[in-house]
Amino acid sequence: MDDEWLKKLPAELLLEVSKRLLHDVKELQDRLNQNPANSSRPPSTKAPWEKGREPAGENEAPVKPGATETAESSAPAPETTPPAPETSPPVTERPSPRKGTGKPPGRQAGSPGHGRTQKLVVTDNCMHRPETCAVCGGALAEEAESQAYTAWDEIDIAPPVEGAIGLMFNVTRHTLLEVRCACGHVSRAKPWRAPNDAQWGKVELGEWRLVGPRLAGVIVLLALRMRLSRARIRELLQDVFDLTLSTGVIDETIREAGRASFPLEDALVADIVQVAQLHVDETSWPEAGVLLWLWALVSTSTALYLIGPRTREMLDNALQDGYTGILISDGYVVYRTWENCLRCWPHLLRKLRGLAESSDGRVSRVGQEMEGILTALMDAIYAARLEPPPQALPERYAVEVKRLRHLCEVHRTDEHPALRRVVREFLYDWKVILRPLAEPLLPLSNNAAEHALRHWVISRNISHGTRSEEGTRAFALLASVIETCRRRGTSAWQYLGTVIAAARKGLQLPALPAIPAAA
Repeated sequence: MDDEWLKKLPAELLLEVSKRLLHDVKELQDRLNQNPANSSRPPSTKAPWEKGREPAGENEAPVKPGATETAESSAPAPETTPPAPETSPPVTERPSPRKGTGKPPGRQAGSPGHGRTQKLVVTDNCMHRPETCAVCGGALAEEAESQAYTAWDEIDIAPPVEGAIGLMFNVTRHTLLEVRCACGHVSRAKPWRAPNDAQWGKVELGEWRLVGPRLAGVIVLLALRMRLSRARIRELLQDVFDLTLSTGVIDETIREAGRASFPLEDALVADIVQVAQLHVDETSWPEAGVLLWLWALVSTSTALYLIGPRTREMLDNALQDGYTGILISDGYVVYRTWENCLRCWPHLLRKLRGLAESSDGRVSRVGQEMEGILTALMDAIYAARLEPPPQALPERYAVEVKRLRHLCEVHRTDEHPALRRVVREFLYDWKVILRPLAEPLLPLSNNAAEHALRHWVISRNISHGTRSEEGTRAFALLASVIETCRRRGTSAWQYLGTVIAAARKGLQLPALPAIPAAA
């Protein structure tokens, strides 16, 4: 297609070609005009010079047209009236990170290793004696002959001292003793070690560890809450506390903390399914080149994170005990099949803003009118929360609601795909969308879930996700525990320290921090 080709076309054919080119230009113009304020594109797609300072507000602050939200990941509404059967996204094979010789990463089998170069000053000693004979089963007397046969050192943060500030480290030498029984057999004390678990691969859990439980809690907090890499954690411990730990030990500590926290997932689910309102959202999460999704199920006092495919089964597995409360979400088809649910109005307003800014004048006028109606209804709902109106909102705004419905019905089969898609979304979720008009105290936005994802979206952009199934599982569990502790006003690293200490001895884990009375 060039100038000469166009000159040879008859007038009627030239007009038809012009119409098609005009249609393509409008569509491309609309795509170029898309931004986080008028579409489902996340704020991270904005260029650095386009990112202005946004005012901070509460979850329930009125959202004006054009306002942005974080971790937007809603999917377009389906073209047909009923939601299409949800299918799993295609899963690609994990690319091999090995290059060159194909040797596995790390130290090769048979190569010489090296021990610790930093000499630790032992500040405390702990003797471990066997209690019974391994052969006859008799109790071993305290005065029985014993001697040490091995030991390990544990570095941990000392308990706080009243009136003092700062952190102090203790180095405890754990000595394992062997005792001779009256029957003549020599029994040895052994550190507790959890049996192998297929879900956790090579992640070990037991007493014989260099990093103590409280120090492990701090390392987890630095890695997840402060978003520091293993190398940066190593640098911080060396520069600030004069403590040398390898990146391998730091990584093992984080994975071990994830395995230790694994039983807490059931407790988090039990708390989630009891809340009256649950905010849900998801965002992409790469794992060694495979695209997964980070799910957030959030209430005022509990946060549960899951990483897996973007399917209905993920939500069903999380709420397998049954959830009867209100599910607040965006327009993704998985959430729309939930019976007791609410739609996020800011998501809808952004889609209407996209129509209002369309290069097609007819579509722009429809988008502007629908946006104006929805904005007026939103303002009325916020006003009704402060002072109940003399007349119920559905009756007071019956004309506006009827006009909005008429616009959706008229353009249900519109030739413009974006307009047709948005109005069909309104029609399919009509009762769910307008439910807050009759119940003004219900939330209008899904900001709670999006705010809960914001921190981990930044972490994903820094670390590019996780690199193994064990790392992914540990990340989701530890993020859930840290965020839940934060919402309940409890020190996350201290609570994790008690969890790790109990798990290393095979004891029952401490319960989750209590929910504050104000929550």
